[in-house]
Amino acid sequence: MKRLLITFVSIISVVGLVAPSWASEDLTSLARSTARGPLAAESVYFVMTDRFENGDKSNDGGGLTGGRLGGGDDPTDIAYYHGGDFKGLTSRLDYIANLGFTSIWITPPVVNQFVQQGSAGYHGYWGTDFTTIDPHYGTEADFKNFVSRSHALGMKVIVDIVVNHTADVIKYTIGSTTYREPADFPYKTCAGKVFDPSKFAGLASFPQLCAKNSFAYIPRTSTYDRKIKKPDFLNDLTNYHNRGDSIWSGTSVTQGDFVGLDDVFTEKPEVVKGMIDLWSSWITKFDIDGYRVDTAKHVNPEFWKAFVPKILATAKSVGKNNFPIFGEVADSDIPFLASFVTEQKFPSVLDFPFQAKVSRFAKAGGGAADLATLFNADDLYTTPTTSAYSLATFMGNHDMGRIGRFIAIISESDGAQVLLERAQLSNALLFTLRGGPVLYYGDEKGMTGEGGDQLARQNMFPTQVEAWKSELRIGSQPIGTASAFDIKNPLEENIAQLQKLYSDYPALKSGTQQIRYANGSVFAVSRFANNQELIAAFNSNDEPQTATFSVSTKSSTWTKLLGNAAVTTQNSEMTMNLPSRGWVILKADKKFEPSHPLSIQILNPKPDYSTPGWSALTAKVPGDDFVEVTFAIRQKGKSWQILGTADRRTFKDDNVQSGLHRVYLHNRLFKSGTQLEIVAVARNTIGEKIASKLVNYTIKY
Repeated sequence: MKRLLITFVSIISVVGLVAPSWASEDLTSLARSTARGPLAAESVYFVMTDRFENGDKSNDGGGLTGGRLGGGDDPTDIAYYHGGDFKGLTSRLDYIANLGFTSIWITPPVVNQFVQQGSAGYHGYWGTDFTTIDPHYGTEADFKNFVSRSHALGMKVIVDIVVNHTADVIKYTIGSTTYREPADFPYKTCAGKVFDPSKFAGLASFPQLCAKNSFAYIPRTSTYDRKIKKPDFLNDLTNYHNRGDSIWSGTSVTQGDFVGLDDVFTEKPEVVKGMIDLWSSWITKFDIDGYRVDTAKHVNPEFWKAFVPKILATAKSVGKNNFPIFGEVADSDIPFLASFVTEQKFPSVLDFPFQAKVSRFAKAGGGAADLATLFNADDLYTTPTTSAYSLATFMGNHDMGRIGRFIAIISESDGAQVLLERAQLSNALLFTLRGGPVLYYGDEKGMTGEGGDQLARQNMFPTQVEAWKSELRIGSQPIGTASAFDIKNPLEENIAQLQKLYSDYPALKSGTQQIRYANGSVFAVSRFANNQELIAAFNSNDEPQTATFSVSTKSSTWTKLLGNAAVTTQNSEMTMNLPSRGWVILKADKKFEPSHPLSIQILNPKPDYSTPGWSALTAKVPGDDFVEVTFAIRQKGKSWQILGTADRRTFKDDNVQSGLHRVYLHNRLFKSGTQLEIVAVARNTIGEKIASKLVNYTIKY
């Protein structure tokens, strides 16, 4: 589903290149390092708790009897609880740590409506009591022990949370659930006055609502469900939109029920406060370390602008200064995705465009040019506190399905070795390209599945689902009645080796990523930090490929760290022959030193027609040295405001010229007619700095 774009073009009137007061102030002091959020230094293992390990069979039914219609447990059916719990997960933490992961993301651990719509809430997204642990997973003590043990092993615990909706408890008096548009069925105050909630979002002046006459539908609940939700503000029927099921467009994106799940009225100030208090309490009560936020794009922007800073403040108050928060915005439109980072206060989001482009490259061959276009757009995420380096990257998940399935769809007939090589290529891409890598549990065991959603949520412990016993596994035979923990898979060693590099070389964690080559089925980048340049190169073709490209560390020999390729170098040029479906990670044996005198040219800003209302601010720094360029703006008579820092040059594609350092200005944050000055400051790796001339311009729209 795409959001509706407000189509407008900001017209920027460039007055000229001038330098008023330039000589009298040290503009080089504006130089900043590129922002890197908490995820830039993390690797995350994503676990569905119910499917990982059963450590206590006594809680399989959540304390209820009656099987699938009582406690929702039926280990033979993919739609019901299978028995995984926090005791089981805790018993396998050494396994996760030994793979090299620094964080564990778990599906929502809250109490769910155990059975609804012919399925069970084993996945955690049908919450009723958001204050405590689902009894299927154990007790609060079990959860606290899991967190404590994770910390002892050096791993953070990231909890999946849902703000957008609760379980399907509310019904409508007329029985229909068809979405009703606000234009036809507007919101009304208790007194019957029509109003637009977007004009009051989060404000104390938000009108009082009444269940009987404020909504498109009159909401109701059964006597049993009247107080089923916690905290208590979630039992107030006026704290929901009550418009019917989303149709995935227009107002229904943020106001419609998500496949029947009760859509919370997040514009209301009491809801904002309630959610802040609720999710702050999990930090102070359970000592958790981060949040993955489900269905983030289905919540109004004003909510996130209030919620995220308060949650980060709570985390900081208890000493958690690097508290990851990343939203699920299930969309591959990069400007839309970036707006959640640059305009809605999210430090990070799940990188769906990365998944779409990089997984295609890994599974099918070709597509290197698409990767260049993908990473050129990284500038859209740049602010003083954020960058694309902190995006959560992934290749598959519990909704869309596993990367193993995507590979198998195309290559199963090519044989087991080809499947394994493509899975290893996928891992190399995930763990060496920019972003915080997220691996879906079981991918290291070669799990594939027959589709997405429930078909991609296999057991790690011995399964009773007949179809899963015989499913294809990359790198091993079908699992049968065995536990996945008892069968070693070559992908485990592949991942552990990559993670060792990820740990040993900061350049692969959060260093600069500079595209070096993107043509056909070969893609190569430099990763750089602490004067150390690494090269990561990939060939997705079923035939060997040769590529020649420039590097920044001149006259160096190069050591192979992992993978395989034949490499020759001459001064700043590298030629490599990559085997079919091959990849290699190389390290320069010589430390990088700048070789070009530092200078900078700022270019005239111009509208970017792919991002309505945003304008590209660009500069050129001659040479191929690693340089950071900070962009700043100033309104007449006011202080300088940092927009962000770009640490790599663009790579030529169909829409972008090469060699640009770039950030984006959001014109609608200023009134039309606002006069601004802009400056760009370059800093190289030995601390030299230089400021550009100033550009004066006026924003008009």
